Amino acid sequence: MRSEILTRIQSLLEQEDLESIRVEVRQAIEQFRALTKEEVRTQREAWATSEKEVDAVFEYTSAPEEEGFEVAVAAFKEREKVWRKMIAEEQRLNLEKKLAMLERLRNTIQEEENIGAAFAVFNEVREEWNQVGDVPGDQYKEVHDQYYRLQDEFFYNITIYKELKDHDLKVNLKKKEDLIVKAKELVNIESLNERQNQARVMQKEWMDIGPSPRETYKELADQFFGIIRPIFDEAKAHYDQIRATFQTNADAKSALIERVREVVAEEVEESHEAWQAATSKILVLQKEWKGTGFAGKEQNETLWNQFRELVDVFFGKKQLFYDGQKAVTNEFKSQKTALIEKAEALSSSTNWREDAPKMMDLQKEWKAIGACAPREEQKLWRRFRKAQDHFFNARKTEMAGKIEEEKVNLKKKRSLIEEIKGYVLTGKRKDDLDALKAFSVRWNEIGFIPRKSLDSIMENYRTAMDVHYDALSAQKSERAMETYKQRVENLVESDANSVRREQHILREKLTRIISRINKTEENLERFTGKGAESIRKQYEQSMEVDKQEVEDIKEKLKMLRTASQGAEKESNKEEGKQAE
Repeated sequence: MRSEILTRIQSLLEQEDLESIRVEVRQAIEQFRALTKEEVRTQREAWATSEKEVDAVFEYTSAPEEEGFEVAVAAFKEREKVWRKMIAEEQRLNLEKKLAMLERLRNTIQEEENIGAAFAVFNEVREEWNQVGDVPGDQYKEVHDQYYRLQDEFFYNITIYKELKDHDLKVNLKKKEDLIVKAKELVNIESLNERQNQARVMQKEWMDIGPSPRETYKELADQFFGIIRPIFDEAKAHYDQIRATFQTNADAKSALIERVREVVAEEVEESHEAWQAATSKILVLQKEWKGTGFAGKEQNETLWNQFRELVDVFFGKKQLFYDGQKAVTNEFKSQKTALIEKAEALSSSTNWREDAPKMMDLQKEWKAIGACAPREEQKLWRRFRKAQDHFFNARKTEMAGKIEEEKVNLKKKRSLIEEIKGYVLTGKRKDDLDALKAFSVRWNEIGFIPRKSLDSIMENYRTAMDVHYDALSAQKSERAMETYKQRVENLVESDANSVRREQHILREKLTRIISRINKTEENLERFTGKGAESIRKQYEQSMEVDKQEVEDIKEKLKMLRTASQGAEKESNKEEGKQAE
């Protein structure tokens, strides 16, 4: 491909007219250089992955056509240098010619009285002016401004102007007035670039119109240029502002290049996590690079090449690390396959209480194992996820039935609360207490309700029961035990860990209260003097409360033990049925 491009460049350079081939030759040169950069990158990547000495340094192997390319480029640049010099000389000569024409036209306007002769000179100058080529850019505006001013002055000063003014001046006046109206519409164009282009077109139209009546000439000109000049000023300020940002953007890009260079120079720990962390830094820098603006044609491409080359070096180093990790990833694959087999073995289980935590533990183990190769990782993950989804979807389906059951239980408990509220005490304390205990039994038999309604329903239930207990002056412990039965059922239904945690809390509390009782008894022995009776009475009352709480805690522990043993028997019975 590069040899073909070189042949095309050499063939183009055989043509004598450099101006007609300049653009095509430059495009071919850029294509050749782009392919050479790609070849350098390809050789560098191949070198990076090859076996080599520790202190080996990359050396690029150039192609035979590159030498011919450099010769052709040098020849082109030399010809272009000569061509530019020739163009500059032509423009200088053109400037001299146009200045001479201006002087000739100025003399004609000031001195020639013969209309025909003046017109002949004017037409000659206009024809020659259009034939003469460009002048140097820094002289263009001044020269052409003089030319148009002399044109206007010519038409004002020659006698023919007086003969044509009744017609031409009115026509030109109408054209200028129309052009001013048209210029006022430029404000409706949102695009600054389009607005500027239209203003330039209108400016040329104005210059080509010719003279208008002298009494309004300056007023119209001021009005017209007062409209379009701010557009040119706005465009200039806009592009000056853009150019001012080029260096700021270049500085930002240079800073990012240095930050990438620092990351590339870092000694990365030989681990997947370390390389992922380093990669995250590079990705952040790449994102920041995209956020920086254009740095101008002169710097943007060079800066990008530096940035991209450093990034390529980083990812080359990263690839070398992962090439050495294949043996490790094979071990990860073996570990994850074992987890998959465990998950598949549990996927058909319906023992949600015991096997759901196991499934979740498998998920944690999976996350703790390092990543395999991308394709293997995805394949293993899909298989592992399939077993997990099968188990948890089945549990979700069964739980959906329980939700409906809980809604029915909620209605039952609300109905029972209304029944409790409507109960009228008989006046026989034992019968009324038995009735309230019967309500508690029925309440506990109903079963679970939705968790979000639990607090409000329990509060309504306790309030309704407390009204009757208060009327009967029932002891606090009697009420507490009845209420605690509901908590026991919730704990047992939740999981074994919840029951053990509750037992642990109660035992610690029991130990603290017994210790407090013992200290209180020791303190009682000290208060034997006169006036100690009231203090002893306070301590005795406090001790009685603590002793009652000890009995309540023992009763709660007994309830937890009994309920837990019952749940265990039910679970064993269910497993026996499944085994059958």
